[in-house]
Amino acid sequence: MRKRFRELNLTFGKLFPAEKNLITDVEQIKVGHVTLYYDKPSIIRTGVTAIIPENVFEKPVTAACAVLNGFGKSVGLMQIEELGQIQTPIILTNTLSVGAGFQGLVNYMSKKYSFRTLNPVVCECNDGFLNDILYPAVRVEHVAQAIDLASESFELGSVGAGTGMTCFGFKGGIGSSSRILKDNFVMGSLVLANFGSYEDLCILGKKASDFVKPGVEKKQEFGSIIILIATNLPLDSRQLKRIARHSFLALGMLGAPGYHSSGDVCIAFSTTKGYVEETKENFDLLFRAAVECTYEAICDALFCAEDIEGFLGKAKAMPVEWVIESTRRD
Repeated sequence: MRKRFRELNLTFGKLFPAEKNLITDVEQIKVGHVTLYYDKPSIIRTGVTAIIPENVFEKPVTAACAVLNGFGKSVGLMQIEELGQIQTPIILTNTLSVGAGFQGLVNYMSKKYSFRTLNPVVCECNDGFLNDILYPAVRVEHVAQAIDLASESFELGSVGAGTGMTCFGFKGGIGSSSRILKDNFVMGSLVLANFGSYEDLCILGKKASDFVKPGVEKKQEFGSIIILIATNLPLDSRQLKRIARHSFLALGMLGAPGYHSSGDVCIAFSTTKGYVEETKENFDLLFRAAVECTYEAICDALFCAEDIEGFLGKAKAMPVEWVIESTRRD
């Protein structure tokens, strides 16, 4: 894992990050990864990432989802939309491993709880450039491993579900960030970044194509991003949906116009039941926090990722010197 965006003295936005600058700055949330990286019997660069609100089955969290472009195969979103809650860990993996993620959650939860129905939440991006996505590398036991390995501190970049992902023509993956709200409440974001075209990338107002060459041999204007927004501020499902929709503004601020074959999904949830008064002051702050968290999380996915050679070619990590030098000149 390379240095993070802020570890290189770069900043974005007006709000301050919380202690770890991770989604786990929101209390009662942990994140775990299982990374699958091997060359036989096929070239595998994939994995599983689990995001776990504490005691989520016994105490479902209030939630909402929003879709910018629906080229995706996630499961569980329909019931989130209907009931406004999540009752399982959230699993991230590759597109063709959603079934394993679903069954893995059912198996894991059934060993701990008694139920006759369950709404597993599994989201995906397509890592088929670096990973032989048709090979069934992700198995149900990897879901349990990712959950059991979860902690408040976790790696970013080319790890877990982010192992085989590319972003804006460079190596992508997992990113995360947080912001402090008023009264010591916190909002955090975690992204699985696998979207955007090299020609579009713009960081802190500077176009990457003016400074560096692309890191992926194959031009890619497709791909997807999964955004998870968490907070301990009491919000109801409708309020969380408003925040989820605003997170997509960060994609445009980084240059992505959105593409026909992109699956752009945000799930927002609160670990505290209730709601806040919908004043301009409250929601201007929440919208800003969602955009800032998501923007910086995507930057962390790019900054922390490392070179990976895989199934159909190589994805190089984005050089970071151009961002540092170009911002110093301003």
